[in-house]
This record gives sequence, C-alpha cells and structure tokens, in this order.
Amino acid sequence: MSDKIRILIADDDPDFIEINKTVLQAAGYETDEALTSKEVLKKLRAGHYDLLILDLMMEERDAGFTVAYAVRDDEHLKHLPILMLTSAEQKTGFKFDISADKDWMKVDDLAAKPLKPAELIRRVNRLLEKK
Repeated sequence: MSDKIRILIADDDPDFIEINKTVLQAAGYETDEALTSKEVLKKLRAGHYDLLILDLMMEERDAGFTVAYAVRDDEHLKHLPILMLTSAEQKTGFKFDISADKDWMKVDDLAAKPLKPAELIRRVNRLLEKK
C-alpha cells in the first residue's frame, strides 16, 4: 500500500478532474476520481482517502451537499476533510459563505471554481494539516 496521501476528486467535468489531478500529482499526492455522487460514495466506502475534493453541482444541482451529508453521517468517513469547489455563484448568482454556512453545508472549506494551482495546493495542505 502506498504511503502517499490519497485524494478523491469528484466532479462531473472530466477536464476539470484532469487539470486538478495533474496539479495534485505534481505536488506529490495520489489521486482518484469519481464522476457521480453514487460513484463518490462507493469509492469512499471501499477505499481509503485522506481528502475529498467535491463539486457541488454534478448530476443534480445539490449532489455535492447530498454527498457531504452522507459522509458526515457515516461513522467511518465522518472525519474526512471535504473541500467543495463550485461554480454555483457564476451559474446561479447564489453566494455561499463557509464561515456562516459551515454547519448546514457539512464541508470543511469552500471555493469558487476554478482555483489557481497554488491556491488549490494551499487549501489542500491546510485541510490535511488539520486532520
């Protein structure tokens, strides 16, 4: 088994996954990917991951929230750090505030897509340090 930190990237956009996978692997992380909320939960329950990078709007507009709630309700996964990346503000005009909305969102950090590579790595490192 690898000693590398494993990150699951969940998004319905394969190009987004590929870009972020490249950034994370260049920083020394091992990555895996999932395109649907069902696939995310299946992979999380079957394997070991140190962090989940999660899109809000996948097959449903709130699929990311559904996944986050399922993770927090699962005894084996509830401490998994979740970084939610979303373009919801651009698409809907609705703005989230992690400091005000954290209790109901069930994620550890939230950022608008796309993140610059350095910012992605900074946020990933910060979440992993907290773990």
